[in-house]
Amino acid sequence: MPFSCMETRIKILHFEYVVKKLLDWYYEQSKDRTTNDLNILKVLKLHFFVSSARSHVAENLLDKVFNNYVAMPYGHVEGDIYDALVSNKGHLNFFIIDNNSTQIIQGANLSDLENQLITENKSEIDLSVQELKNRNKNLILMRAFELVDLSHSWYSWRKNFYEAQASQKLSQAIPIEDIKKEAKIYSLTII
Repeated sequence: MPFSCMETRIKILHFEYVVKKLLDWYYEQSKDRTTNDLNILKVLKLHFFVSSARSHVAENLLDKVFNNYVAMPYGHVEGDIYDALVSNKGHLNFFIIDNNSTQIIQGANLSDLENQLITENKSEIDLSVQELKNRNKNLILMRAFELVDLSHSWYSWRKNFYEAQASQKLSQAIPIEDIKKEAKIYSLTII
């Protein structure tokens, strides 16, 4: 279902809050606090894992905010977020995400970001990031293509991407229930 301009704006703000939480997590785990490797692909992969981390609870991020996942060659991608990143060349309201890293836009006030969020969704993002950290605290340090490999191990991607290929397409919508019902994998090896 297509989103209105306002709904897309709200979704992008919530995505940017996820990006803020990913940056915080990265700097908690990394020895280098001056740079990061949170490029577009890596952020999109981590965003999926954050969105799916609490899919076992009622009214989770997949139900409330990030409900447009698509199976693409590099794994699960939230379609509205992908479209926003591609059309704006990685420029958002508070961050620039490029092929190398994520940077806070000069002069951006991240308190303004938090003040614009829907409180219950902000809390759900916080809980989802924490749950993901609890499952694999080093996930944030994995390289982008390791995260692609990880998302390719999920049945929801394999099923829907193979169906897309059978139809000679490069993407296909993933029913949220496919993601919610499957076993969640957050490590390439057993932890």
